[in-house]
Amino acid sequence: ELDYEALMSCVDGELRYQPLSPYAAVKRDLALVCDEETTCGEIEETIKKASPLVGEIKLFDIYEGAQIEKGFKSMAYSLVFRHHDKTLEESEITAAMKKILNGLTDLGIELRS
Repeated sequence: ELDYEALMSCVDGELRYQPLSPYAAVKRDLALVCDEETTCGEIEETIKKASPLVGEIKLFDIYEGAQIEKGFKSMAYSLVFRHHDKTLEESEITAAMKKILNGLTDLGIELRS
């Protein structure tokens, strides 16, 4: 049992929510190689700007080691694509991924092979 009044007394401001989409989300993983100085925030901002279909971005791995050139690091992200009005088609996701990769390439970031 929860005391709603006590719980709400801890919340500053007005509560807002966004309803869940009835349409399926699509997940894609993306492994990137970038300069050691590149921040997670720069990458996430670039991804968000590239496509409004990106709903979630989660960094799940950072690797620096023998398989990555010195001065660089690998960062792996999980991206969730969704549209609130329809089911996404593969062509829409492919187009969004191309825009994302083009934006990252402009920052000197490459897709890890």
